[in-house]
Amino acid sequence: MRGMKKWRSFLILTLLLCLIPCCVALAKTGKVTATSLNMRKSADSDSKVVKVLKEGAEVTIKDTTGNWYKVSAGGETGYVYKKYIKVTEEKKSDKDNKNDKKNDSKSKDSKNSDKSEKKKDDGTCGPGDTGSAVKKVQKKLKSLGYYTGSIDGDYGKGTKSAVKSFQKRNGLDDDGKVGTKTLAKLNSKDAKKANTSDSASGTETGKTEKLDWFNGGSKKIPKGATFKVKDIKTGKVFTCKRWSGANHLDAEPKSKDDTSTMKAIYGSWSWKRRAVLVKYDGHVYGASMNGMPHGTQTIDDNNFEGHFCIHFSGSKTHGSKKVDDMHQQCVKEALKHSW
Repeated sequence: MRGMKKWRSFLILTLLLCLIPCCVALAKTGKVTATSLNMRKSADSDSKVVKVLKEGAEVTIKDTTGNWYKVSAGGETGYVYKKYIKVTEEKKSDKDNKNDKKNDSKSKDSKNSDKSEKKKDDGTCGPGDTGSAVKKVQKKLKSLGYYTGSIDGDYGKGTKSAVKSFQKRNGLDDDGKVGTKTLAKLNSKDAKKANTSDSASGTETGKTEKLDWFNGGSKKIPKGATFKVKDIKTGKVFTCKRWSGANHLDAEPKSKDDTSTMKAIYGSWSWKRRAVLVKYDGHVYGASMNGMPHGTQTIDDNNFEGHFCIHFSGSKTHGSKKVDDMHQQCVKEALKHSW
């Protein structure tokens, strides 16, 4: 009888030990690494902010969706960028560790595959592509007079329009893609230059345009796009990247040098509105910016803690959701100037 009790105790203990790894694998908490981090209602950078978390705040990670964690903190539940959460407790079972090793192996295979793909790069490209091949095409198109935009390696509408103009002028199918035939012609000695009336942007070179934010304007400079900003008063130019923004454009200086230029424009960080020109994809738009780092930061190494706001015609503030008169006055002033 005593032997049976020992045997039962042994079985119960064994079952408990088997269950512990499963339970531990679910324990997952994290800490906020950004100065401030928006917790949103859904996994979307345009959704409502339900809570702002400070650096070091602890969260409980409930689920994951793409680049977002579903977390709870301070009685609220919402979604935050994974990038700004450092997982502080995540113990895995032996099975999970084996899977991780397999995934690491697959990741290495994938990297090797990527390297081999790069070696096969033949210089062809098309809308949506980015990289060195696009830059080479943009440089060639600019030298021939078809392209007036930035050499940013981003195959956007301006680049596509320039390619189509080149193709028409040189007797090729004008599909807007740089295939083998277009690339060969582009690099040939007999490639025809653009007529003086040709324009990659479809607008008069140097003409500043009005961008109506709520009438299709918010899509003119897409999220993730890289563009130039020129301060009207000082003439200084720096490069930015669009992070997000629904009522206006949220941007970040792309590098430490760009942050330094922006700081030189302001002297010290300020909410003061300034008339600026925004240049993207062969277009120049009249705009207004403020110079105060705030909110979410997505570029870690630019010495700019957060993002800043750029307003266009008819855009609104996030807080009041109203048109800001001072910003609009700066936009009108910017429209009087050219790049």
